[in-house]
Amino acid sequence: MSPRVPFARPVPSRGPLPLFSIEGHRLTRFRPPFRFTSFFAPEDTLLCVLAAETALLRVTADPTNEGEGDARALRIVELTAGSGLVGFRLLDAARNARLLGVDVDPEAPEVAAANAEVLGHAARSRFARASMWSPELERELASVPVDIMVCNPPYIPEPPGTALPLEAGAGPDGAAHLRRALELAERTGPAALALSFCSLADPVGVVHEAERIGYALEALYAVVIPDGEYSGAVYGYLRGLSTAYLCETPETIAAIAPDGSARFAYLLLAGAFRAGAPAAGGGWKADPVIGAGAGEPASHALERLLEDFAVRGVEALDVPQLPCPVTSWLLDRWDEVALRAIVHGPLHATPPGTLVVESFPLSPV
Repeated sequence: MSPRVPFARPVPSRGPLPLFSIEGHRLTRFRPPFRFTSFFAPEDTLLCVLAAETALLRVTADPTNEGEGDARALRIVELTAGSGLVGFRLLDAARNARLLGVDVDPEAPEVAAANAEVLGHAARSRFARASMWSPELERELASVPVDIMVCNPPYIPEPPGTALPLEAGAGPDGAAHLRRALELAERTGPAALALSFCSLADPVGVVHEAERIGYALEALYAVVIPDGEYSGAVYGYLRGLSTAYLCETPETIAAIAPDGSARFAYLLLAGAFRAGAPAAGGGWKADPVIGAGAGEPASHALERLLEDFAVRGVEALDVPQLPCPVTSWLLDRWDEVALRAIVHGPLHATPPGTLVVESFPLSPV
C-alpha cells in the first residue's frame, strides 16, 4: 500500500470569485471505469453541464410542454459529444429522455457507447460519427423533434494559413462550430440550447445570432481561466482580433496564475437558451428579478461586460449586469489540478483545500 501524501494549495485563491472546483461534484459519477476521448477538458465540460442542466429545467418546467412528455420521450442531441458526458448527465436527471450523440472523432462513438453501458444508459442512447456539416446529420435531426440541443465544441481562433488540431481549431474567429450548431437549431427548432463558447471566439456574435433565430439567453455561466496550450499558441493573433476579449492586467494574471505562468486571462462561457418571441422593440424580456437591462438584448449587455473584463479583469464579474442570471467562478492553476483529480479518481478524505496523491517509491536503476 503506497503512502498517502497530502498537498495543500501553495497559495490562497485571490479575487472575489469562488473556485470552480466547488462544482466538481457533478463529475464524480464519471470517474473510472468511465472513459474519455484523447482530448478532454474538465472545465469546459463542467461548464456545459451547468448550462445543460438549466436548459433541461426550462424545458421540463414549461407549461406548454405538459402532457407532451407522456406521449413521447424527451429527445436530446449532443453535438461534438466526445465521451457523451453532458448527455449522460441529462439522462440521469430525465428518465424519459433519449440521447443522440455525434462527433467527428473516429474513436468517440465507441468510447461513448462503452460509457453508456457502464452508466446503465445503453438502451436510451445512440452515438454516431458525423461532421456537424454533414447533410445526413441534418436530415437525421429534421426527422424527429429535438427538445434540447447541446454543443461543447472547439473554440480557438485559427490565424490565416494555420490549422490547429481538430479538438481546438474553429475557424478565423473561433466560432465556426457554434454558428453551425445555431444553423441546425434554426432548422430543427429545439425548445432549448446549451452552448459552450468563450470570450476569445466572438461571444457577442454567437449570442446575437442565437437571438436572431429566436433563442433568448436564460442563464450565463462564466469561468475566468489562464491561457492554455492552444490559446497561448495564438496569443499574438488573438490580441488583434476585434471579436476576442482577453485581459492582461497584473492583478488578474496574479489571481489565475500566482506562479507567473500565464500571459493573459479569458472567460470560458456557457449559456442556456430557450426558444421564445422577442419583446417589443426587438429586445428580449428580462427576468424581472434581475432588472438590469430590461428590454435589452443579452448580446448588447454581454458586449459591455466583456469590454469591462478586458479592462478590469476578474473584478468585472463581481456584480455583472445582464438581463439574465450570471454565475461566475475562478479557475487558477492549482484549481485546474484539483478539478482533474476529481475526475480521474476519488480524493481521500482530507481537510478542505487539500489534495491527496499516491506516493510511489522509485525503483533502483
